[in-house]
Amino acid sequence: MEEPVQLINRIRQTTPLLCRTKRIFVILNGLLLYSFFLLSPAETRGQTKEESRELIVTITSDQGGLLPARAWIDTDSGHLFQPTIPESCTPYPRDRSFSCNGKFQIEVPRGSILIHVEKGKEWMPVNLKVEDDGAARIEKTITLKRWINMPALGYYSSDLHMHFGHDRPEVLKQLSLADDLHLLPSFTYWLRGNEPEWKSSWPQWEGGGTIHVDDQHFVTRSNLEIERISNREEPGGSVGASFLFNLKAPVSTSRYDTRFPTDTTLCLNALKHSPECVIDTDKPSWGETVIGAALGVYDVAQVCHNHYHRERTLPGGWGMIGPLTKGEGDISKGDELFHRTNRQYYHWLNCGIRMGVSGGSAMGVMAVPAGYNRTYAKVEGEFGPESFWRAVKKGRTMATSGPMIFLEAEGEFPGDTLSLSSNSRTTIGIKVKLRSLTPVDSVQLVLNGRVVESAPPIRNREMPNLLEFQWNLPVKRSGWIAARTLFKSPDGRLRQAHTSPIYLQLDEKPIAFKGSATYMVRWVDRLIEIAEAPGRYRSQVDKKQVLATYAKAREFYSNAVDASVKLWGDE
Repeated sequence: MEEPVQLINRIRQTTPLLCRTKRIFVILNGLLLYSFFLLSPAETRGQTKEESRELIVTITSDQGGLLPARAWIDTDSGHLFQPTIPESCTPYPRDRSFSCNGKFQIEVPRGSILIHVEKGKEWMPVNLKVEDDGAARIEKTITLKRWINMPALGYYSSDLHMHFGHDRPEVLKQLSLADDLHLLPSFTYWLRGNEPEWKSSWPQWEGGGTIHVDDQHFVTRSNLEIERISNREEPGGSVGASFLFNLKAPVSTSRYDTRFPTDTTLCLNALKHSPECVIDTDKPSWGETVIGAALGVYDVAQVCHNHYHRERTLPGGWGMIGPLTKGEGDISKGDELFHRTNRQYYHWLNCGIRMGVSGGSAMGVMAVPAGYNRTYAKVEGEFGPESFWRAVKKGRTMATSGPMIFLEAEGEFPGDTLSLSSNSRTTIGIKVKLRSLTPVDSVQLVLNGRVVESAPPIRNREMPNLLEFQWNLPVKRSGWIAARTLFKSPDGRLRQAHTSPIYLQLDEKPIAFKGSATYMVRWVDRLIEIAEAPGRYRSQVDKKQVLATYAKAREFYSNAVDASVKLWGDE
């Protein structure tokens, strides 16, 4: 009989690429995790007790007391992430790390080791090297220090893409504290259109759907993902993925499959029974996001999404739309997914669509922990799930894979509208603040999709960087501004922190840019071509309903084209 790890590797090697869906990844991940619990660490590495020793680590805050955190051990013989004690530790094989409640014991080989401990984005990570002094037992205390306190500034964090531990409250509570996520919204349902039925009610959770961890940390479970994608689809052929949070009831419909109804129809149904729910696009490049954006269902778009991992960046594909215009390249190569994610989001803003930014990691599916990509929301009043979601719906967000960036214009902040008149001063003062533990390539001010101001690379080794920039900007038409900072991942690919926009309204006229609106019309027309293909839908009735929804979106973008010409003289 094959060992569990060998069996999983053989399955991975022999399974056709086209069949490797997220579900297979999750099943394999679970089997791999199970195999690690079946084997002791010494057996897993083929070590004897004489070749190993016990490492006991206590993690504390500089304010005192045990501190939940994430950790791993680097050795000459490998990367260790399976503590022997206590059982409450939660290994995550995809990231080769584990979360704990502040103390752990793990078997390590002879020789020098490196203990890595981290806690989300606001605490300074620690790498402690320990030499082999011949002792059979090592005890170390590691103290973590904050380098920035975002709640003290009114900002609270979340990961808006969480598949791990939805049915294990103690794990979710631990992850909320260990990865320092103030709100952890776990997906209860993951709908793909091939289920026997879509649930119409939530499970009967003991204590309800909200878990109060402490005054600054909550877990919620009344959330779901609708994901209908396939790498067998042509560009634009995948319906896409939508994240729905803070629901009163699940999204349910009597007729559904992997292409019907539209994501927009399902999101509109959710808004009927849960008007305070928050809806996220996942990645902008899915085929039908252009429809939901036009019809007002999306509150945020993920610009820091689950393709951004610690060491590498996953390419785009799986039926994502494009290329749609000159200059767009192959989305599976280089930084094209990064650039297209931003450009498509900017096109929506240029059509007058108000949509904030968000970040999510897909722990449970991807090789990143909770909160590697995260969303910060500036909360008004007392923090809690409801005040957090209100802030997200108002666009008071910042998304990041690392640094912190803040934007202000004439006393207004992301999500606000700055009203201007051409009869008075139309030059505005802008402040951008960068807070970063690592060097960045640039700090940029984006106006209507174009970088209009940029600071040079910041290579200061005296960390953290605490920098402020001030720019004056003339406003010639209604539009928007946002700030972002760019940096590189270990594989050389681009990453960012990005604010939501501040909207600029000149002479009470709407935002409309012909280039962006025509791009969106081209996108919708491509979807219509795909929808017209024989056999895409089960019936003519389904096809007619989809095309009617597409037509409403096309009308919205066509009107934006007309407004850009009439109000702003675009040619």
